[in-house]
Amino acid sequence: MRSVTSRATSYCRLCASSCGVLLDIEDGRIARVLGDAHHPISGGYTCPKGRRGGDLVHGPDRLTTSMRRTAAGTHEPVPVARAVTDIADRLRAIVDRHGPDAVALFMGTQQNFAALTPPMARAWFRGTGSHKLFSTMTIDQSAKWVVAERMGTYLGGRQRFEDADVWLLAGTNPVVSGNGGDGDGAVVQNPSVTLRAARERGLRLIVVDPRRTETAALADIHLAPRPGTDAVLFAGLLHVVLTERLHDAGFCHRYTADLAVLADAVAGATPGVVQRICGIPAARIRNAARVFAGAARGMATSGTGLCMGPHSNLAEHLVAALNVVCGRYLREGERADDRAVLTRHQPARAEVAPATRAFEHGFRSRIGGVRAIRGELPSGILADEILEPGPDRVRALIVSGGNPAAALPDRGKALRAMRSLDLLVCVDPRMSDTARLADYVIAPTTMYERADHTAIMEPFFPQPFAQYTPAVVTAPPGVVDDWRFFLDLAAASGQPVKFAGRILDPAAPPTPEQLLAMMAERGRIPFADLVAAPHGHLAGRSGAVVGPAAEENAGHRLTLMPEDVRAELHAALTDRAVAAQFPLLLTVRRIREAVNSTGTRVPGLVPGGANPASLHPDDLAAVGIADGQAVTVRSASGHLRATARADATLARGTVSMTHCFGSVDPCDDVGVNVNALTGTGDGVQSINAMPTMTAVPVAVEPTTIEQDV
Repeated sequence: MRSVTSRATSYCRLCASSCGVLLDIEDGRIARVLGDAHHPISGGYTCPKGRRGGDLVHGPDRLTTSMRRTAAGTHEPVPVARAVTDIADRLRAIVDRHGPDAVALFMGTQQNFAALTPPMARAWFRGTGSHKLFSTMTIDQSAKWVVAERMGTYLGGRQRFEDADVWLLAGTNPVVSGNGGDGDGAVVQNPSVTLRAARERGLRLIVVDPRRTETAALADIHLAPRPGTDAVLFAGLLHVVLTERLHDAGFCHRYTADLAVLADAVAGATPGVVQRICGIPAARIRNAARVFAGAARGMATSGTGLCMGPHSNLAEHLVAALNVVCGRYLREGERADDRAVLTRHQPARAEVAPATRAFEHGFRSRIGGVRAIRGELPSGILADEILEPGPDRVRALIVSGGNPAAALPDRGKALRAMRSLDLLVCVDPRMSDTARLADYVIAPTTMYERADHTAIMEPFFPQPFAQYTPAVVTAPPGVVDDWRFFLDLAAASGQPVKFAGRILDPAAPPTPEQLLAMMAERGRIPFADLVAAPHGHLAGRSGAVVGPAAEENAGHRLTLMPEDVRAELHAALTDRAVAAQFPLLLTVRRIREAVNSTGTRVPGLVPGGANPASLHPDDLAAVGIADGQAVTVRSASGHLRATARADATLARGTVSMTHCFGSVDPCDDVGVNVNALTGTGDGVQSINAMPTMTAVPVAVEPTTIEQDV
């Protein structure tokens, strides 16, 4: 019998890049994934994990029905309708006994790549009345929120990569992992080609990273600070800019309140001091500051490398301050950032939204008195919210598109917390660490089995662009769209669901296409036009410009150096040296083949299928360890065993591993989880409870026979 083959056009939904793809489908299964050369944004580019999309959809570990835990501790299939009824009943009993704050929702990274899921999950959560909302944002980039709350935000928009003369990338490696953290549209699609083309037109690229990464290899200037000293480095760059009067005096005069206070605060961060702390020659620091400040246009942007390290709130604040003092924002009358296509365009104004310090008056957790920021509690306290006795202790956790059992710090505590819940529900297409611990695992459709569009991804695109895709393969009969699970759960709980300004009728739920159209109602292209453009729709420029400040807001100013930030800078400048017990610093890295824990278990995708501990060859030689030898890595929080790998791209004194590997099943051979080495004690940030998850002091030693038993 001859195979039935066809080709479908769609786009990948594994990361913010949303690359266009062509799918060769044979007998209803994805046989091959190719880059879409006609895609106006990605231009045919795909990454290794994107090209293995068929394995993520059809792989042997993919769940084709929902599961529930049995009394024996194993999992058995359960119809999703029955699971929803049971979950609603158990949630109701928990709320009736302990109150709504005993229920929590954790939103993971993968949730964000299904346009309908985040608004529907939030709609269900609002109906619970709980304050216990968590997400991966607060375990890797919440420092960006803290900066906005302490400094304020300029509302005219940021300068663009497309016409920049200089660009600084800190703690991110977009050639390997799309730089989507700042939503600036820079270096997200086809990163190597994008960076090379920008340099050919004259852009100067500065990369800050302790390792000579794939991106750093393309840079004009590579600054390699000792891990965890980024804040001091940026204080030093600001020192040079301000002492040499390279700043944008006009922008600072109009939009900042305390430039002199900032200058005084960074006065001690001289190039010589920075050289001593960061290990970068003073001359290179001066040169980088002059190159950045001397350009007409460009930005400094950051990734998780800064946000997950020591003094992360301070480091992010100083990156933002560098952009402000150099005036790297759009001015009144300039073409506005108009990348909103399916979403509502927000007019840009040359004014400041002042600091509100919402973390001083949001919902207050009983764990350390930490307050919510932007409606979310920090994920760094989630395990304690579950484990610490109290009247509003979290007893039920719903996990959507995430894997907190692998992602949270202090792995031992995180696993104890997950196991101690009265109810754990995980929406996941495979048995992740969190799913294996769950009472119910809801099996969702995967990316090519659902209709979707790019509304949520618009801030990450370099141009005004949108794309719609229908479902291109048929989902197994036992799975459900993520959004539909939350709608049905709300209905079973007696909660109304408001979506796109209207209350939905659970008895006659809209189709996915209808919901996607509702989301795009305030966009600037008709939904029908989007559907008719299989390779996506370049919307063109809207003609919007940055408007003048509203009269009532003209006096608002950015706060560059509040007292708490100054205290953090003093602490960073006086940090003690690495202890002799732990002479190395562990940094976490990303790889092309996985997004967090997604992709780590696809056979043959990750080279070697493991998570080695990489060190500079000289460091291996110094402790008598051979390349490929078994080693034990220790920190103050724990230890793990890995395989040593020589890596000359690393600086001396550094150990590099990838996060989100490992398994709760000791029989799985999928590498080790670095969160065995991270903790929630020393180094936790004061506002957002962000623990130190990179630049962790460690020691590496050969694994002895006794240790291996």
